[in-house]
Amino acid sequence: MFYCEIISGLWVGDVNILMNQKFIEDNDIGIILNCTSTFQSIKLNTVHNVRLPFTDSFDSPKDVELLKTNKKKLCDYLKKNLLSKNILICCFDGKTVSPLICALYLYQFSKIDKKSIYPILLRKEKSFKLWMDLSLFE
Repeated sequence: MFYCEIISGLWVGDVNILMNQKFIEDNDIGIILNCTSTFQSIKLNTVHNVRLPFTDSFDSPKDVELLKTNKKKLCDYLKKNLLSKNILICCFDGKTVSPLICALYLYQFSKIDKKSIYPILLRKEKSFKLWMDLSLFE
């Protein structure tokens, strides 16, 4: 089981954390962004579940296009809801799609320069697989 808090209230995790009720309740998670096409999230009345159907390996052109097409809507959703809810973004291993979405969010809404975002995230968790150039999403 893997999880990591990126910024206050914004968590990333793997598929094993999707059903961990103790973690979700202990960290007051109000929204789960499930970035898998096959794994289920826990069903709780206090949690809003959103499915983003990426493949488990995030290596298909379809996955990249899905993220490009929905980046603005996704980042706006995060910004709007992070003020009132803790959010958990889960992908298969918790180290590919989830931190990439966090990087896109930081790139869009922080004053951190694009070249500094990945090093900052890698200080949070050195095993993140941050290989995609953020410029692809401009």
